[in-house]
Amino acid sequence: MSTAVKDIPSQFEVMDQSLESQMTLSMGPQHPSTHGVLRLDLRLDGELVIKAIPDIGYLHTGMEKLFEYKKYQQGIVITDRMDYLNPLGNNLAYVMAAEKLLGIEIPERAQVIRVLMCELQRIASHMVWFGTCAWTWAQ
Repeated sequence: MSTAVKDIPSQFEVMDQSLESQMTLSMGPQHPSTHGVLRLDLRLDGELVIKAIPDIGYLHTGMEKLFEYKKYQQGIVITDRMDYLNPLGNNLAYVMAAEKLLGIEIPERAQVIRVLMCELQRIASHMVWFGTCAWTWAQ
C-alpha cells in the first residue's frame, strides 16, 4: 500500500488495487420530492457494480444558514424551495411561527383557506409520489 493512503480515517475501506480495475462512484442524492432521499456509494469494476452502500436521508441544503441573514419577507421564498410539491405547507409553518411571535390574529376565513390549500397540495404531493413509485415498480 502506498504511503499516501496511510492517514485515511478508519471508517473508510482502503483497497490496494490499481485504479484500472475498480472505482468508487457516488450516485445521488435523488430528488427528495419524488422517489425519496437516497444516495448510493457504488463500487464498480468496469461497468459491473460490485458493491452498493445506500445512504438514506442524505440531503442537506443549508436552508437554516440561508435564513440567518434574511428578513422575514425574504425568508418566505426559501420555504417555497424546501419542497417544490408542497410549498404552502412549509410557508404555513413559517408564517404561523412569525404570527405567534408577533401576536397577530388571523381571521378565521383566512385560516380555513390556508388549511384547505395546504391539504390540496399535500394530496397532490402524495399523488406524484404514488405515480412515480407505480411507474418505477412497473418497470
